[in-house]
Amino acid sequence: MKPNVQSSSHIRLTYITHFFCDEPEKIESIETLLENFASYPADILDRTHFVIVDDGSPIDYEPRHFGLNLTWLRITDDIPWNNPGARNLGVTYAKSENIVISDTDHDLPPETMRYLIGRPDCRKSFYKFKRLNHSGELQNAHANMFFMARSRFMKFFGYDEEFCGHYAHDDMWFVKFQKWNGSIQRHTPDRYHARRRKVDGLKHNHSLVRNLKTNEALYQRKRKEIDKFGNALSHSRTFLDFKWDLSLFHQRPAPKPQTRPLWKKLWWFRVINPFS
Repeated sequence: MKPNVQSSSHIRLTYITHFFCDEPEKIESIETLLENFASYPADILDRTHFVIVDDGSPIDYEPRHFGLNLTWLRITDDIPWNNPGARNLGVTYAKSENIVISDTDHDLPPETMRYLIGRPDCRKSFYKFKRLNHSGELQNAHANMFFMARSRFMKFFGYDEEFCGHYAHDDMWFVKFQKWNGSIQRHTPDRYHARRRKVDGLKHNHSLVRNLKTNEALYQRKRKEIDKFGNALSHSRTFLDFKWDLSLFHQRPAPKPQTRPLWKKLWWFRVINPFS
């Protein structure tokens, strides 16, 4: 049975993250992440959509929505290190143009979420966040956490799933390919940062082997291809090359829409505006 779906036109931000748990108790890390977000003020939660992607965890559990606008997806094919595919799937289900893509060992404080909700569409720009560590100090941005436009992500075919099956370099290639296609990397102001979560490593980490050798060779091959052929060959354009299920979908009551009587009348301005 299809869920009873209301409009999602009020959603201004989609927060996408993915995980793999190989032991039942490790699902606690994801639940704690969502419980924390559920404590945020209603003006943030009403306009944020959360997408959780389970990347083929071999355990049974019952997902909960925690009162959030939440889509919970579960990849059913067993593909080690399917991070690129999980991120592609999450972005596909996003309900907004502006998206955040993150690993589960980071989150965003309420002030940063509110700032992102109020931002205009990212268009060509993609943003990184400084990170607040457990000592309250700001650190450099995480290599694989972005605030960007869903349309820009899709225009250049998302993450290259040729990197799936082995560890690392998918994030490096994603950034390089975006930049070489004209996307602009920026940073949010320092006061709108991300946070490193305080997680129990035994309940958060999985047992997959982190071996860089295979993807390092793939990355170097793609560097040579783009030097010689441009973007015609260097991205495999493999996208969602696996099966998945929708485990849970939940919507909060939509806030009352803002009256905009001039929006339709100004359609001609959007026609001539090169940035619209």
